[in-house]
Amino acid sequence: MVSLKIDAEKDNGVELVKRYKVSGYPTIVFSDDKGVEIDRIIGYMPPDKFLKELKRIHNGSNTLPALLLELQLNPTKFSTLFRLIKKYENMNEKELAKEMIDTILSADTDSAGTAAFLSLLYEARETQNPGLLIAYANQNPANKNTEKVLLEAMNILRQKGDNPELEAELYLRYIYSVREPTPNILNSFAWRMSELELHLNIALEKVTWGIERTSDLNQKYMFIDTKAEVLWKMGLISEALMEIEICIKGKPEDKYYREQKEKFQRSMKKENSTSL
Repeated sequence: MVSLKIDAEKDNGVELVKRYKVSGYPTIVFSDDKGVEIDRIIGYMPPDKFLKELKRIHNGSNTLPALLLELQLNPTKFSTLFRLIKKYENMNEKELAKEMIDTILSADTDSAGTAAFLSLLYEARETQNPGLLIAYANQNPANKNTEKVLLEAMNILRQKGDNPELEAELYLRYIYSVREPTPNILNSFAWRMSELELHLNIALEKVTWGIERTSDLNQKYMFIDTKAEVLWKMGLISEALMEIEICIKGKPEDKYYREQKEKFQRSMKKENSTSL
């Protein structure tokens, strides 16, 4: 393997991002010497897991070429088709993924209803219709796919931006459907509620829970900043200032936290002048 680090925003990096349809960072694309993709890793992985993935790809196990060869030998095998769907989703090759879904449905090997669910998911994405997903969640409240459905519906609504109340309601449903929500999940929820200015009391409760269960200091300061933002949106400016001071004390070099403090102070001055 030859390792190349590419700046996605400069020189040939811009073209490579388009060529490989990269939608997030970090993304590691593995290709042959002609540039044909073999596999990819999306997002951060801890070293031990990353090394395991490198060995798998190097050995040609469960890679795109290996799966395509399996498909030639058995064109209707569910496990092969399902793994190809995941590969094509990661590659942002949605049409190819849909072909695999349709093949499963045509072969009638979808005993668990997985392909039928994915077909619904793709239809909702293509039509930008969250109603299809909401109906599925309502009809299948205990289904393992319900969390994913709610997230997808929320993302569609967020992109459209025309129904913040419904987006917030779905986010609440998602939070309460997750069996073991992580501090990161709760922080993201609280920040989005601060942006929408909805369910702020619940947002405050959830981000406080996340702060109490976070040991990583950088992450803790990020969560405290979210708490400060929520308090500010609730009109509790003094409390917001107290929280952001914790961030500034812990990371005095961070310009963002100082800017947050200035924003809160301007808001307090404006409120005081209005009351006078």
